[in-house]
Amino acid sequence: MTSPTLPTTASRRIEIVDVLRGFALLTVLLTHFITAFSGYPSFMTDSQIAALPFPELDQIIFKVNLLLFKLKSRVLFSFLFGLGFYFQIRKAERLGISFHSTFIKRLLVMLTIGLIHAYLIQWGDILRWYFVAGLFLMVLYRLNNTIIFVLAVTLAFVVPASESILEMTIPHESPSGISIQRIQQAFLSGSYWETVKMNTLIENQHYVDPWYFVGYVSNILGFFFLGLWAGKVDLFNRTEEYLPYIRRAFIISIPVFLFGSFIFVHPIFSHEESPVAYQILHSFGYRMNTIGLFAFYLGGFILLFRYSRVRLYLEALVPVGKMTLTNYIMQSIVAVLLFNGLGLGLLGRVGPSQTLPIIILFFAFQMIFSAIWLRFFQTGPLEWVWRIAVSGKWQPLLKKDHVTH
Repeated sequence: MTSPTLPTTASRRIEIVDVLRGFALLTVLLTHFITAFSGYPSFMTDSQIAALPFPELDQIIFKVNLLLFKLKSRVLFSFLFGLGFYFQIRKAERLGISFHSTFIKRLLVMLTIGLIHAYLIQWGDILRWYFVAGLFLMVLYRLNNTIIFVLAVTLAFVVPASESILEMTIPHESPSGISIQRIQQAFLSGSYWETVKMNTLIENQHYVDPWYFVGYVSNILGFFFLGLWAGKVDLFNRTEEYLPYIRRAFIISIPVFLFGSFIFVHPIFSHEESPVAYQILHSFGYRMNTIGLFAFYLGGFILLFRYSRVRLYLEALVPVGKMTLTNYIMQSIVAVLLFNGLGLGLLGRVGPSQTLPIIILFFAFQMIFSAIWLRFFQTGPLEWVWRIAVSGKWQPLLKKDHVTH
């Protein structure tokens, strides 16, 4: 490995953010295709799971995904969106543009895209919650950096962990679940209207469950604020200055992740012996696993990006990271075509061992597609639509070098 060399220009330095966005998209793809969208195991019957060709391998891949990628995709995305919104705020201030009106337009467009995505394409959208988080950010972004950091840790770790424990101890009525048979029947019907109705049923369950709402939105908001904090302290433009702290955080993240994973997978108390004690360990273990791995990914990518040879490979993620919105929605459209009756109807018929090769090939396609697209166009297609919607003006898409006269 060659000696570390730092990019010298702001445009080069910011590439690490696009690398992280690309990696976050990969974790989203893994999480959604391995579990949620393929139906494994929540939307599959016991007989369907038992009939899979490689059930033991499926369980291993499922557990690896749970420990390494599930929820980590959400926190990475949230962190990067918070960071991106801070960049937009600062840009508006530098240009003397009305920050609040521009920012609210961006949030409203994001909310619209999120609602269309969640109800008309595929359930499980996160963009709507970024609208909520963005409103908080818009009001509180001028707070002291220390206060923002404390807010981030409290919302990302303390509140979700406490919520999952209180949910066990305070009597409440949970929303009635939707049967596996009903979910499969709707998604495999081949009817777009039935798909939309089931997306709506699944999504609306979240709105009527205050425990889910508090824990989920709080976690997103916490990492949103952490991204805001990283922007305010100029983490990615002052990497050398913060390098000792980044190294220290990276080293500490390893035992935090390992210890959290251990007590999450092997709690001292069983659920039958002491459900409250089990839930406390289970919840804190999962949060430690998530926080530790988030710091490991973030610190690891920053440290590796300093080495020129490694950076050449990591930069392959830059194009896909620059087209985050387009690739995120594309993943859901492909999921519908793969797993729903509108397409191949694989829901309930494939396990993680069968979806993993699909994930690898599809993400490779997204990397190649993004690189080719950005050779000719200034931005991704959905990013372009977003710009037009926010500005209210036509925006050029084709790069000047490829404009024909």
